[in-house]
Amino acid sequence: MARPSPLEIYALLDKSNCKECGYDTCMAFATDILERKVKIKDCPHLMQDPKQAKKRDKLIEVITPPQKPVIIGTGDRAVTVGGEEVLMRHQLTFYNQTAIFIEIADDDADLEEIVKYLTDLKIERIGDVLTLDGIALRNVSGDADQFKLAAKKITEISNLPIILCSFNAEVLLAAAEAIKENKPLLYAITIDSWERIGKFAIENNLPVAIVSSNLDELLSLSATLQKFGVKEIVLDSGTYFGPGNLSVTYDNIMQLRTVAINKEDLNACWPVMGVPAAYWSQVKIGNDKELWEHQYQELIMGAIMESIDTNLIVLHTGQKKEEIWALLALMTLRQSVFSDPRIYPAVDPGLYIIGEPEDMAPIFVTSNYRMTKIPVEQDLKGANLNCWLLVVDSEGIGIESAVAGGQFNAGSIAEAVKEFGAFDKVKHRILILPGMAARLSGALEDEADAFVIVGPRDSSGIPKFMDSQWKPEEFMKEYESWSKE
Repeated sequence: MARPSPLEIYALLDKSNCKECGYDTCMAFATDILERKVKIKDCPHLMQDPKQAKKRDKLIEVITPPQKPVIIGTGDRAVTVGGEEVLMRHQLTFYNQTAIFIEIADDDADLEEIVKYLTDLKIERIGDVLTLDGIALRNVSGDADQFKLAAKKITEISNLPIILCSFNAEVLLAAAEAIKENKPLLYAITIDSWERIGKFAIENNLPVAIVSSNLDELLSLSATLQKFGVKEIVLDSGTYFGPGNLSVTYDNIMQLRTVAINKEDLNACWPVMGVPAAYWSQVKIGNDKELWEHQYQELIMGAIMESIDTNLIVLHTGQKKEEIWALLALMTLRQSVFSDPRIYPAVDPGLYIIGEPEDMAPIFVTSNYRMTKIPVEQDLKGANLNCWLLVVDSEGIGIESAVAGGQFNAGSIAEAVKEFGAFDKVKHRILILPGMAARLSGALEDEADAFVIVGPRDSSGIPKFMDSQWKPEEFMKEYESWSKE
């Protein structure tokens, strides 16, 4: 099924341009509903007018992606997994990033401390705040009361979504009954437990995860549960370590995604999950390797899964503060994989103050490509410099490419100097140009009537550059001598 156009969406609205949704026109609303910036419920007419019921149902059908979304949890931290339209990011974009859950044993003595740490964990990177998506509670104790107690404890101290993990249906449902209002994911349904767990999921509107290494059996269970009435399903075809097994894991996930998105198989049209944490139960942990080497193998699997848009992964490594390196690796990879290829990641151009600059403080020039501006700003702050950062509109393109393409040029820099009053802030006319834009220095001196010095190619070299090459008095004498000629 081809992706609907804004006109097709518009045809299913009432075309009243009532503005009750916050948009001036129904066409504007139609465009943004296609981009998932608004939801059908944001249109009062569709939701409240009985005459619009058929159009509303048709609209839901039209905009539902081939891989259906599943929501785990409630409130602000609820996470949506799946809901993708394309197999590869460059074909359009991925809308919902891989959800990262950390497993915890129900009998862990440090459960409360771990949960609080994972809930509050925030990593700021390149303008984004990176967080975890949920907790996977494993029934290690084998005791139903202990499992239920641990589940309730988590909901009392955290608003993170929860996956309840047990292959014992009785134990699983006891805990699910205790926290069902928090909408946990029930993990897992097998060929032996589908009816009992499925019935509970239907009665309480809960999502379920189906587990089977046999793809035919997995999709057969999916078909059965859908006919039974289950509304939200996650598929797990298994995560396998050891010689040759990585390719099996990879192939199974890609097969499920391909038949869902490209072939629109209704039995496969659900989010896919993987469990890199399975490493610790499948591989013998001996003294032949350091702990980090084992953790690294788990993370390699997690990275592979993120790179192919596996919708949810469960990790073991990351529970402890000293394991932050592992989460940082996967979170930063996820940040890159799930950026929108249709949009240049730009920041607002302008003159940014760093520290407490004085009259002879340096003025650094950079582009408004987000992945350039923010690292440069962080390096300046990290060096404890008091300076100015002039961010020039390069259409959100990095310096090297923007210089080659003409978006970052002497004229645009000079215009930014004038527009943002860069030289009004200091008692000099010196600009520090990025090393990658060195060839612009001569033209920029003429365009901006300034003395231009070429800085390092990488902002990490700025401290050394400042120590050895920043000589504003000498630069100004030279500027004054040639400006009089």
